[in-house]
This record gives sequence, C-alpha cells and structure tokens, in this order.
Amino acid sequence: MLDNATYDMMETASILSKGLHRYGTFRSDAKQCPSCGQLWEYMRKTDEEQLQRLVAHLKEHFAKA
Repeated sequence: MLDNATYDMMETASILSKGLHRYGTFRSDAKQCPSCGQLWEYMRKTDEEQLQRLVAHLKEHFAKA
C-alpha cells in the first residue's frame, strides 16, 4: 500500500499529464491574441516542469520501496 504522500504525488502527476495535451487547443483558440498564446505557452512549460519534478521524486520513493 502506498503512503498518502506518494499517492498524492501520483494523483497530481496524473492530473498534470492529462491536462498537458489541452494546451495546444488553448493556444490555437487564442491565435487572435498573442498575449494569450504566450500565457498558455508559459503555463504549459510550467506544468511540464512540475510533472518532471514529480516523476523524478516519485522514482526516489519507488526506489526505496
């Protein structure tokens, strides 16, 4: 059984991963507003960075198990 902290990180990684594919649609919808496109791109990058950090940390947890 996973401890709560590990489960929470897995759940958050799943949510981030599922949401990343939507940013392409959001940018396309915002093509008339370059500022909106830049904001969506920034958000995509930060979500990717968060996901990478979570996955790396999860690997540490699983290596200890």
